[in-house]
Amino acid sequence: MCRNRSLRRYWVGLPMALAACTVSAANWEIAPRVAGGYRFSDNYRLSLPGAEIEVSGAEADVAATFRTVDPRTNFEITPRINATYFPNERTEDATNYFLTAGFSDVTPRRRIEVPLLFSEEDVVRSELPNAAEGGGLGEPNQGDSGRVVTRNRREFLRIEPSFAYDLSQRYRMELSAHYMQANFNNDVPNAQEDFSEFGAGAALGFNTSERSTLYVRALGFQYETSIKTDAYGGEFEWNTQSSENTRAYIRLGAQQTSPENGPSDSNIIAGAGGQWSTQRNDWFLDLTRSVGPISAGTVVERYQLRLRLKHDVSPRFAIRAGARLSRDEETQEGSYPTRKYATGELGFEWRWMRQWSLVGTYNYRWQEYADEPTDADSNTLLFGIVYEPKRAQ
Repeated sequence: MCRNRSLRRYWVGLPMALAACTVSAANWEIAPRVAGGYRFSDNYRLSLPGAEIEVSGAEADVAATFRTVDPRTNFEITPRINATYFPNERTEDATNYFLTAGFSDVTPRRRIEVPLLFSEEDVVRSELPNAAEGGGLGEPNQGDSGRVVTRNRREFLRIEPSFAYDLSQRYRMELSAHYMQANFNNDVPNAQEDFSEFGAGAALGFNTSERSTLYVRALGFQYETSIKTDAYGGEFEWNTQSSENTRAYIRLGAQQTSPENGPSDSNIIAGAGGQWSTQRNDWFLDLTRSVGPISAGTVVERYQLRLRLKHDVSPRFAIRAGARLSRDEETQEGSYPTRKYATGELGFEWRWMRQWSLVGTYNYRWQEYADEPTDADSNTLLFGIVYEPKRAQ
């Protein structure tokens, strides 16, 4: 309970501290978003056949983005609330809270960034991520174990400051760190247990062309699950960026993972992907192999593929498609079985007015554990109306 109160202090205190850094900014933008609709799922907790829970009812999602408008220093914060009401299964009702924030300060030779994410949500959402969720390119989400049979809630915090500096026209350096912590209302052994991760990296980059850079990076981590695990390693990364929304990268490295009560293990870390934008299409493709803690109280190697596509059929109508496939294997022999997880979705958005749109999404989930007799799957539908009063176009 002590650590839960600590995270709640971040929820209130850290955004206020960040906002104080930009109180002198001359211009602010506010972009609210309100959505309401109907959700149906034939297996809400992705339970094994025979134990499915079917839900249907209302869902509301309210968010507001506050951002400064400045060519150099920017701050952005978005509080968001998501709530469901299922008349047929009132025990599955949930109100979930999210906060994303970011600070950046950019000059011709230096770049400082401090992104932050906080959430307090039901484990159905935290442990079964959909295709649209996750970090940026080369930054897959971590922590989910897929165990949601027991009702529970998770508080999650991640902050990731970074500093980049151009040493010359051809060389640059990067320093980064991150801290991640997840606390659950109730510890459920082998399913939902508090965990944390601290990591840091230092890189030297060499510009191979005007838009491409080759990095050599040293890494160090400490994972806290049911045991403490230290890790260190290094990687090579090549990336190229032709515009703000068009980028590609290739990464390859190795990591030594050393738990406090077991033998060390050597792990390959790798990634490749890109994001591209054209006049009518937005693509996102990311394939990674990473190591990190999960809520089952252990550390796993995760193979993960994320794919997203948005296609503008016309200025008012767009379709979206996405998929996420992952495979988790415990780095040490233990009680967590190999997990396979897949989710795919297909949706549309029809903007009949500048501020109003109709949206619909179909989502399919599938999961399999090596120690269970069969797999599980679910189908989900969501239809709703979105109101964005400050939308420019």
